[in-house]
Amino acid sequence: MDERIAEQWDTNAEVFANLIDGTGTPHHREILNPCVDCLLGDVNGKKLLDAGCGEGYLSRYYAHKGAVVTGVDMSRKLIDICMKTTAQEEVSYRVGNICNLHFISDSEFDLVLCNLVLLNIACLQESLSEFSRVLRPGGILVFSLVHPAFNVYGPGSWEMGEKDPKTRRRAGKYFKVDRYFDEKEYLRYWRSRKGEKFPKQFSFYHRTISTYVNALVSTGFSLVSLKEPRPVSDNAFFDRERRIPFFLVFKAEKT
Repeated sequence: MDERIAEQWDTNAEVFANLIDGTGTPHHREILNPCVDCLLGDVNGKKLLDAGCGEGYLSRYYAHKGAVVTGVDMSRKLIDICMKTTAQEEVSYRVGNICNLHFISDSEFDLVLCNLVLLNIACLQESLSEFSRVLRPGGILVFSLVHPAFNVYGPGSWEMGEKDPKTRRRAGKYFKVDRYFDEKEYLRYWRSRKGEKFPKQFSFYHRTISTYVNALVSTGFSLVSLKEPRPVSDNAFFDRERRIPFFLVFKAEKT
């Protein structure tokens, strides 16, 4: 994997961990995490690979639910944060490249979770091939993306209105979609909870939905379910996300 991607995550590691704050952002908690949880199902006693584990909040969550979890991330600084925030022997963490999981044996895992990672790396095909290799036959892969058709980190954006004094969020007039078929890298800043830019831009690789589905099929998976999750509460803060999906989540089985 491109070393500059690892540098992006190392540079932003502490700010990213502060943003996640142990349980995920509001978008994670209200929209994405419930969907991922449903698709993974009962994890008790199963071996789960958290591929691109970040600061480890989902690794910890699924370990608490009884899974035998291995967390892998390319950022050494994020793995250091994982080690500091996870109880001893609760999760096994490794610094590693999901494009080449050479340190993991064939058919070692029952489940692979890859949460908001594949859109940040260039090696989509290689990663999916490795997930297929390390899963047992019939094993399950769940991965999530920022929705490619409404990708605020790629070619799309909201046309904004005035800030709502109740939600302290600008109202979305409509979403502008263009250049959907242009698959390329975008560099984008994330922002902290206070609205400050991260120290370094992240790479986001925009791809079409068909690219992801075809890559799955070509690496030995069958698509089980495709979800565009909505907010689980009626919080007015998520008005935009009730109108246009923010995330896209795949569940696939190794054939």
